[in-house]
Amino acid sequence: MSIQRPEQRPDLRQQLRRMGVVRGASNLPPSPRRRVAIESMVEGSFHATPHGQCFVAQASFPTQHRHGDLPLGDFLALAPGLLARIGGESGLKNVDLRHVLFLDTETTGLSGGTGTMAFLVGLGFFADDSFVLQQPFLRDPGDEPALIHWLEERFSRFQALVSFNGRSFDVPILQTRFVLARRPLRLDALPHLDLLAPSRRLWRERLSSCALVNLEREVLGVRRDQADVPSGVIPAIYRDYLRTGDAREIARILYHNQVDILSLATLATLLARSFHDPHAEPAVSGAELYSLARWYESAGGDVEGVLRAALAAGLPGDLRLRALRDLGSWLKRNDRRAEAVEWWQQWAIEDAADVGAAVELAMAFEWHLRRPALAAAWTRLAIGRAGQWRRGAQREQALAELHHRLARLERRLE
Repeated sequence: MSIQRPEQRPDLRQQLRRMGVVRGASNLPPSPRRRVAIESMVEGSFHATPHGQCFVAQASFPTQHRHGDLPLGDFLALAPGLLARIGGESGLKNVDLRHVLFLDTETTGLSGGTGTMAFLVGLGFFADDSFVLQQPFLRDPGDEPALIHWLEERFSRFQALVSFNGRSFDVPILQTRFVLARRPLRLDALPHLDLLAPSRRLWRERLSSCALVNLEREVLGVRRDQADVPSGVIPAIYRDYLRTGDAREIARILYHNQVDILSLATLATLLARSFHDPHAEPAVSGAELYSLARWYESAGGDVEGVLRAALAAGLPGDLRLRALRDLGSWLKRNDRRAEAVEWWQQWAIEDAADVGAAVELAMAFEWHLRRPALAAAWTRLAIGRAGQWRRGAQREQALAELHHRLARLERRLE
């Protein structure tokens, strides 16, 4: 069940112009805006607290509901250990995925300090065979104690938190509001998977922006409809609502927040699957495979296999050179220099301006493969390339080191 779409009601001047009445229409005063309560725009209910009532919009989706390209319930099939690995958070290893909270807030702005309030807090979680969305809404700033009391009770039910940039944005804002209300924020004690960092690790080579809305469009297959509202105008819409009491545009903010929450579930699923077995995900590109290999360096994984797959899948020029370099370096670190030579040679052929591959080949042939003539040949190639650099300290130092190497090799050859 989804929230209702906001109504579109043109004022009297617009209606007259559509009917062809132009003269005098511009002199008419605008139609007065009437108060439209939030409960008349979206499905929800009021919850009594010791501090007054809190309005909570609510919607639910079956677990088989597809948000973009993936069903929401696919998240429940993940191994919790995968979430721990992609988030670098050991506390996620033994979490029951049905007790994970997906969190996203909408705020009054980015003023910082104690002036920023979360007027809408989106919560998503699995219950029975559904994915439930609850969105407590601050109808008036004076109702914040009631909203905080309601949130405090809900937060205690979960074992872990999933957000997008929540570690830097959502949680600190809520923390400030709870501190001002002299209430403990239970979210601080929960293991937290912030999806922004792993998203950047996987898609930064492919996408110019890893903002959630861009990931939805380019990766998740999510298409927002016309009810959505840009994030940048949300604070202004809320201020307008406080002035007029007209909640019709607020319904668009709830829709925006709802899509954000649904996207957290499918984004976490896709990240975990791609990390676990990128070869089983047909949409994973060569650029993503290369990014994943870099990720595996610190998180553990088949670095060599994924680098080879990235090169086989095809990479744009500069990225291909980096992959050739990285594969050779990985083989070298694992004492497989004879295999590394193949990739360094390809790197040297494809990058005619760089001396790095030639130097690696010279060292391998001199010290490990015992082929001084080949080492000298690659050193001469490196000297020729370095000689084309712009004059400066870096060029002079590189040439001095290369000439020293060549002199040593020529003495050995004599």
